[in-house]
Amino acid sequence: MPYVPAPVIEKLAITGERMKLHSLGILLFITLNLLVGCSATGKKFTEATLANSETATIYFMRQDKFLGAAGCRDILIDSRKIGCIKNAGFLRVEVAAGDRFINLPKVTESDWANETSVELETKSGHLYFLEWTHELEDFYVIPAGAVVITGGKTKASIIKHNKETALPILKELRDSAP
Repeated sequence: MPYVPAPVIEKLAITGERMKLHSLGILLFITLNLLVGCSATGKKFTEATLANSETATIYFMRQDKFLGAAGCRDILIDSRKIGCIKNAGFLRVEVAAGDRFINLPKVTESDWANETSVELETKSGHLYFLEWTHELEDFYVIPAGAVVITGGKTKASIIKHNKETALPILKELRDSAP
């Protein structure tokens, strides 16, 4: 007499598939919650203000993007760390007037975004708007059995904005200050 699998075995097979889908759903939920936690959560931007007429005010902006969302990009002015901008965030900084060297280094050694820097001549009583952004230039996926190897390059840059082009961007952002 030929072997016929019992109905219980079929139920186990179906349960196994459901278990895989359930596990995938949990993993997706956890991943999305972790990424949301990496975005700026401070107060929403309201207006560009100059706190002190004796200093210059620089607004650093970073628009909401999935690429690199987990990293908080450090900002160094004249080699001194003044804070970082989170995904979908802005940071307002007061600086003394003069020539300033602004640097946004890599977050980690494996960070795909290159280090970016700009020199900015600041004047007392003026507002400045700088946007850090990066775009995916090259991306590859190499399947290697059960393991998948990924890599790529991005091009990071600092864009100088005037008040008219910066305000629509800032209105979508939240404060990255602690």
